Amino acid sequence: MDLFVRKHQKKINGTLGCFDRMLFRGYLPIQSGWAMTEFLKQNQISYMGLKGFLIHSADRVNQYAKTMAAKQGRPFQYLTAYTRKEELARKMAEDEGIKRGLVCIYSAVELCRTFSFRFEKGRRLVRPTTRKCLFIYFYFMDREFGLIHVKLQTWFPMQIQIHVNGHDWLERKLTAHGISFTKYDNVFLRMDDWDRAQKLADRFTGLNWPRILERYARYVNPLMKDLLHGCQHYWVTSQSEYSTDIIFKSFSDLEELYPRLLGHSTLCFGAKDVMSLLGRKLTGHFLGEIISDMKDGGWRRRFPGQELNIA
Repeated sequence: MDLFVRKHQKKINGTLGCFDRMLFRGYLPIQSGWAMTEFLKQNQISYMGLKGFLIHSADRVNQYAKTMAAKQGRPFQYLTAYTRKEELARKMAEDEGIKRGLVCIYSAVELCRTFSFRFEKGRRLVRPTTRKCLFIYFYFMDREFGLIHVKLQTWFPMQIQIHVNGHDWLERKLTAHGISFTKYDNVFLRMDDWDRAQKLADRFTGLNWPRILERYARYVNPLMKDLLHGCQHYWVTSQSEYSTDIIFKSFSDLEELYPRLLGHSTLCFGAKDVMSLLGRKLTGHFLGEIISDMKDGGWRRRFPGQELNIA
């Protein structure tokens, strides 16, 4: 990217490198069979009582989420089919003018990693296994990060996932520092001061992420107040995207480069990459089509392949 920018510097009005989609995962210190065995012993949970314990704990989390939604007057919905949850939550926040706090809560049954008892050489052992369980998706409008989601597995070991958008975070920082800008979708098209904006964007990695993430983890999980009291999550970056916005001085400068960029994308990227860009997963069960359309954009010209639709 640096080489590209240096090569076309005379045609470029400004650049901005910024973290975009970020997925963090939190793990409690009960991930292994041995750790879970010790946890069950400490809480005097027997082989016969394991299933009941898991079901009761999951029900507590589910009921807690429903109560949270009811108290704050926000919707709670159980989903039975694939749904673009983030798009629904974002539209809901925009339509209702929600600037801060809970937007909505969704729940859905998905595959999870949990535990089961197994007999080996006459001994009962706790071993990881794959099951289906209920996941809760909490959507919040955060003062610093904009729309975020917290995904909580209701069955032990209760893995948690938190999604933030670096562009949304930077947008709020720019506003707070009085830097005027134009943002379309997830791209900055204009900036009064590119250098100051880049310095602000570079602060993203220096945030106290364990403290920020742990605060949300404890807010959505009622078991952290009693059964899991004293436990801390181990946080890892599951997915991270870093994008560079490049603003050309004129349309003709970009038009000159476009055939080469299009050729590169055609040769180097496949259907899996396109689906990932659009927030979808390409699996063997996908029956739709990825269609490239050329449309007349009215006030702005569109190139072939610029519009991507999923049927």
